[in-house]
Amino acid sequence: MNRIKQNNIFIAGGGTGGHLFPALTIGDYLKKDGMNVIYIGSKHGIENKYFKENNINAELLDIKGIQRDLSLKSIIKNLYFPIRFIKSYIISRKLIKKFNPKAIIGTGGYSSGLPILAGIHMKIPTMIQDQNSVPGLITKKLHKKVNLICIAYETARQYINTDNIVFTGNPIRQSIKKIDKIKAKEKLGLDINKKTIFVLGGSQGSQIINNHIYKNIKYYNNQNFQLFLQCGKNNYKSIPKKISETKNIIIKKFIKDMSIIYSASDLVISRSGALAISELCYMGKAMILIPFRFAADNHQELNANEIKNNQACIKINENELEMGILEQTVDKVLKNPKELDLLENNALKIAKGNSTEQITKQIKNIINA
Repeated sequence: MNRIKQNNIFIAGGGTGGHLFPALTIGDYLKKDGMNVIYIGSKHGIENKYFKENNINAELLDIKGIQRDLSLKSIIKNLYFPIRFIKSYIISRKLIKKFNPKAIIGTGGYSSGLPILAGIHMKIPTMIQDQNSVPGLITKKLHKKVNLICIAYETARQYINTDNIVFTGNPIRQSIKKIDKIKAKEKLGLDINKKTIFVLGGSQGSQIINNHIYKNIKYYNNQNFQLFLQCGKNNYKSIPKKISETKNIIIKKFIKDMSIIYSASDLVISRSGALAISELCYMGKAMILIPFRFAADNHQELNANEIKNNQACIKINENELEMGILEQTVDKVLKNPKELDLLENNALKIAKGNSTEQITKQIKNIINA
């Protein structure tokens, strides 16, 4: 059925939520404009399960990223990469011939590169939406060949030697909406008279942040605020038996409706993934950012620096956790309403609320060029 439609468009990306959710958000907006969106992902990324659970039609490639460590297991896995690469490139070409898309949009991750490369070779309009302050590998390799790159940070320009760049910001999911704080707390069963801290470590959680909270559970249990921790589905089983939910602490695997917990929060402790930062700025949240130190090209550190330079967050490094810096910072911010307000207002100043509309506008431009 898709084959006979004249308004097909490919959106390729995934591996992590930071690449998948921008793809879905852009796709939702394009569907409103009558486009038939066909998602392309990897059989090995989180998108595989997500597409199945949400009944989303998608084409999945047998492609994996290169393992970065030098263990024997990783070296053996990397031996299969050339085969997967060639196979996925051939399938990408076949998909283009089958569906004849008007454009191919990449949102990053190892599943986005080959559909874009095939599109370039087959003269299909192509665009990359890059989420981070440091462009990803696909952007760096293909930036001179695609029709356009939409960046989320102005600082990303310094890494790309091309003129086909537009600053749009990151797409914000349509489900992210501002809700009255008291109503949000009531929906979550939280005390409306207490400050609320939301802790998240990205779409898959952060074991390092989780373990730090568990280790300092007495501190968080005995404060005049409540803590809501999204630990990640894979980390839920590793919660120590002695840790139990109290009136002050709620632990969940994953939160589907982020609008409610964002709205209920007075302070958010988070990794500095690009998508999380964009949503937190859009919601005007005070942030403590803890960059993941092993992120590719150190992009989380640079993302956090960008927000810190705008006085919209407080940055804490992983090695400072053991020093009690996080708890000291939480005390300081929650006891200082002026600092809390400053962080919130500065976050709102750098938010780009119309980013998704800008991105879809650029997609239409390359189609009609």
